[in-house]
Amino acid sequence: MTTARLISLALTLVLLGGCAGMIRDRVFLPSRMAETPAWTRAPEPVNVSTADGLTLSGLYWAPQSPHRDIVVYFHGNGGNLNRDGAYAEPLAADGRGLLMTSYRGYSGNPGRPTEVGLSADADAFLAEARRRLPSGGKLYLFGHSLGGAVALSLASRAPVDGVATLGTFGAIGDLAPVIVRGVMPDRFDNRQAIRRATAPVTLLHGTADPIVPFTAAEQLRDASGGAARVVPLPGADHHPSMTRLAPMVWSALEGGAEIDLATEPDTTRQ
Repeated sequence: MTTARLISLALTLVLLGGCAGMIRDRVFLPSRMAETPAWTRAPEPVNVSTADGLTLSGLYWAPQSPHRDIVVYFHGNGGNLNRDGAYAEPLAADGRGLLMTSYRGYSGNPGRPTEVGLSADADAFLAEARRRLPSGGKLYLFGHSLGGAVALSLASRAPVDGVATLGTFGAIGDLAPVIVRGVMPDRFDNRQAIRRATAPVTLLHGTADPIVPFTAAEQLRDASGGAARVVPLPGADHHPSMTRLAPMVWSALEGGAEIDLATEPDTTRQ
């Protein structure tokens, strides 16, 4: 390699290395906080404290008898607490418990989102869920898109009873231009995380997802050594109807041997 090419390569790496903030601005896309929805069952506002001293907002639907289980929900990169809370609410429709999380830099929370930061946020919400879990209840994780990466990372370092993801990628670099993959400050390597997860993992994925291709679910299953289960959602995009999907999610989390696909999930976001 000539000296000129070496200098050019060095300058490129320096420029790219100095663009961590710009790259993060393309990965993390906090949307404007949505107005409070007309809840079917009004949640309780909650606050959690992270290990590095941030206070984050969440929403909590307590399980109603005879249910005792709680699912902790992690939203995607463009989400916010109210909008995604409304999307996730069907998971609590039959009386099961739901803890809706939000991240630093999102939904009016302090801080700036990073992979390390979102892991700390997830730890704080998991601790809150454990504190609220009724005796004999089970604790599950659900992650949508980027939230699936947060959930899988959490499951790789903390014991839970099950994990389900929707529309989740193999690694964030899979969705980025090749030139920046090596210098991306946040990797979200789900292939590594799923290998370390000890809880059962179900990967729900729309076959018509235009954002994260369905093949990503198959790659994650392969990375798990076949331990994870893939559930194709025929014709569904990146935001299938959670009203129709919720029973399948709970069946997956609770280890149902068969998941009913008789009613094909539609592609209408809540």
